[in-house]
Amino acid sequence: MKWFYYGFGAFIGFICGTTIEFIFYLLEQSGNRIISNMIRDYGTLGRFVAEIVSNLPYIGLVLGVVMICYLFPEIDSNKNNELKNN
Repeated sequence: MKWFYYGFGAFIGFICGTTIEFIFYLLEQSGNRIISNMIRDYGTLGRFVAEIVSNLPYIGLVLGVVMICYLFPEIDSNKNNELKNN
């Protein structure tokens, strides 16, 4: 059952990350060159931010699983065993 929770968190995180990346993509296509100008104006830091934006779905996937771990600690069996031993 815990894999269902983790899968759901990963799905929600991936969808949120994809949506945010899609918003940046639409801004770039409409003529507001936010990410492209950031690379030109800030160099390496701008390139780093551009790579972060392009990897938002995967970051969202990982953060979705982490969110489930913190929201529902009772589904993790290791934490249940630690609580029972104390």
